[in-house]
Amino acid sequence: MLCVAMICGSFVFVGKGFNDNISKCVPEIVSAIASANKSENGKKDAEPVIEPTTEETTEPETSEPATDATTAAPTPSTAAPKTTAKPTQKQTTTKKVTTTKKVTTTKKVTTTKKQTTAPAKLNTAQIISNYNAAVNKAISSKAGYTKTRNTKLNKLDAGALGNMGVVKDAVSGFLGVGDKSFTNAKGKAEFMSSASLKAADVKSASYTLGGGKYTYTLVLNNGSSAAASGSKSNSSPVDRSGILVGSGDKSAYDHKCADNLYTAINNTDGASVQSIKESTSNVKCVAVVNATNGNLESLTVSFDFAVTLTNTKYVVTIKNAGGNASTTVKYSGFKF
Repeated sequence: MLCVAMICGSFVFVGKGFNDNISKCVPEIVSAIASANKSENGKKDAEPVIEPTTEETTEPETSEPATDATTAAPTPSTAAPKTTAKPTQKQTTTKKVTTTKKVTTTKKVTTTKKQTTAPAKLNTAQIISNYNAAVNKAISSKAGYTKTRNTKLNKLDAGALGNMGVVKDAVSGFLGVGDKSFTNAKGKAEFMSSASLKAADVKSASYTLGGGKYTYTLVLNNGSSAAASGSKSNSSPVDRSGILVGSGDKSAYDHKCADNLYTAINNTDGASVQSIKESTSNVKCVAVVNATNGNLESLTVSFDFAVTLTNTKYVVTIKNAGGNASTTVKYSGFKF
């Protein structure tokens, strides 16, 4: 009975088509089971039962319900991996989240650091370079400006000649004593000289930054110049500060070195000088420069100078004569 139940169960499991074929043989199977129950051993009655059972078993063997069941089973297993493949696709979407690392704006923040470090502390070489550049830009751009110069005669030692008004006037003229004003029209470059200061010319250099302007302050080393018949020399840092200087005799020069004075005196009727020595001290340059475009807005150069003349002749001969003065030159009202 247990075997019949298992067989019937398997028939039911296989499907309707197979059950329809088996139902035709059910009466024969039932009669075989009844004869089997009459005898415990079932040996005598088993022979007629064997043939129908073999016929019935051959049919299920050909249809192989067990193999159908096994083949049907893998179908859900194959469907299961497909469902597991979907989470892997969802996991790949988490990789997209890693793109947030690329959206790091820290690189942009570094640019702000560069901007804040733009007005870095300037050293002496940079101050000198910036000063020279500002003065030279005003000249190369042919900017318009106004220049004023004030020279005060502090002392004149000319012996008996010092008491003569004409001598005082002549000396004052040579030294540029008094107030002078000059206007440089835009498009011209008449009352400045190029700046070419070097580190060896500068005693100290400092600056301030405020209101969008740099104020450079340079204190220059002392200088000296000398002139005699057939020889001349000049090592005056002030002549490289941007004020108007040059060779020969010209009243517009802001600093007159020994050669300038020598030329002026020896070219004056009735006057001559054997040699001249000149020196400068307390030289200070202050330049205000626009921090955005580097344009010079104002320039002030002040210095003291002293002159010693040997064997000066003017009506009479004075073995030694000399004097000292102070000069301040101001440039303002720049128009680029």
